[in-house]
Amino acid sequence: MIENDDLLAELNGTASTPAEAEELAAAKIATIHNPLIVEPLPPVSAVARAEAKMTAAAGDNRLRGYKVTVEGNYSAPSVDTPGRKVKCRYSIEVNLPSLEGALSVIKHKMLDKMLKVKYPNYITYLTHEITDVHPLTPDTPESNNVAYMSATGLLNFVATRGVPIDINDYDGGKDIRSIRAAVTDYLTNPKDFKMREDRRLAAVRVDKELEAMNPTLTGGDPANV
Repeated sequence: MIENDDLLAELNGTASTPAEAEELAAAKIATIHNPLIVEPLPPVSAVARAEAKMTAAAGDNRLRGYKVTVEGNYSAPSVDTPGRKVKCRYSIEVNLPSLEGALSVIKHKMLDKMLKVKYPNYITYLTHEITDVHPLTPDTPESNNVAYMSATGLLNFVATRGVPIDINDYDGGKDIRSIRAAVTDYLTNPKDFKMREDRRLAAVRVDKELEAMNPTLTGGDPANV
């Protein structure tokens, strides 16, 4: 009957039970040391538990979790020079039941196998980075961790939470990878962030000027590994 009492209390707006209060406090403590978590993770509510039971009883077998995009570089044999390797870009999408340790799970259990299937010239991966995350179903909440927010969620966070960056400096908001890195930098080490951001923007301007004056910087042969 405890489950029914919890559900009634929540649906009718009465105070939480002591057990729920303890769950909420524990969830808050669990996130307090991670600056990338923008809000405390709420405990599973009585309403959510009841909905889950109803869904299971109705035979809903939809795949729940997250679609995660991982991008990076891999090495491949050089076509022009036998015995040499070149660096190539890759992008893959994987489905995960949760985002806990997502990059580690992908790296150790999935990345190598999936790259071998997708890229026939693949030798080994060199870098790996999560660039986007989307819930697989409407009833799956988007992550509140900056490292795993979708592009839309991340831009909304920047706009509503006063993160001191101008997305126009990031290819008009299209360079999500760099925006995510900047937000992570700000949240984990806000002191002197403005100085670091000014240095970064200055370096970007220099790079663009060099690329404009030397087209081969962006259109030449791939870098040797």
